[in-house]
Amino acid sequence: MISKTLACVTCALFETACRCRCFTGVDCNSMLSINGSVARNGACMRLVCRLVLTCIVLSGCPVQAENWILLTHSSDGQVTNHDGQLHGIPHAGKRAFFVELVLRLQRELQLNAHMQDVPLSRGWSLLQIQRHVALFNLDRTSLRESNAQWVGPIWHESDYFYEQAAHPSGVKNMAEARNLPVCVLGGSVHDQLLSQQGFTHLMRSFSYQGCWQMLMAGRVMLVASSRVDLASKLRDLKINTQDVTALPFVINHSDGYIALSRDTPLVEVNRWQLALDHLRTTGVYEQLYQQFAQ
Repeated sequence: MISKTLACVTCALFETACRCRCFTGVDCNSMLSINGSVARNGACMRLVCRLVLTCIVLSGCPVQAENWILLTHSSDGQVTNHDGQLHGIPHAGKRAFFVELVLRLQRELQLNAHMQDVPLSRGWSLLQIQRHVALFNLDRTSLRESNAQWVGPIWHESDYFYEQAAHPSGVKNMAEARNLPVCVLGGSVHDQLLSQQGFTHLMRSFSYQGCWQMLMAGRVMLVASSRVDLASKLRDLKINTQDVTALPFVINHSDGYIALSRDTPLVEVNRWQLALDHLRTTGVYEQLYQQFAQ
């Protein structure tokens, strides 16, 4: 009864009573009645729901005290491992920020969780087959939409092609780049996007570091990457920023999310989202951004 009532409460916050009935499989109006008198006032209903859900988040009482697996990717050089737990290195870049943001979410939600860095393709596979997995930072695309639950966004960025400054290709648009050898992170949004657009010479790497190494070795002509953290990525590989240059067009604008296992209950997804929103409104998000991403 408690789980059905909580489902109705959550649903009523976002949906009409009719759609709630379809989602929960129960008559939410009856379930949420008081002394047999149905609470039909929509504004009042939503106020009650907001109070209940806010209480759930701020009180830190998980809907289900399950063990979660928190997965990130491509964080080399931006995190450290202390006693088996990942932590971001201050001012190391966006990956350090993502790790610290999710660690703070973990504390807000009082999750039993373990965080690890895995190749993106492996993380996505685990998300499909295992319950209670959270993978971040992940672009939310139409191909991925139905295969996960989504919390966020936690990030926004624009992506470009990069080439060796000493060997300019002269490419001015996507069509001209289509037949050139390009390195992408395997399973990334760049991999999916460029495959869809007919790029026939994609080299897939398990890490961005591998892509930059292939570029400087002359094995590929282009690397697809964000401008964010570019200097730190190249510095870790002892590559001078003046040795690479961006082509004069954007290949993708993207929002990054936390992806949860597809069968995660809507109640729990909303709990994560409310906790993230709480970190934004209280200034914690910006504080972590300044401390780790800048």
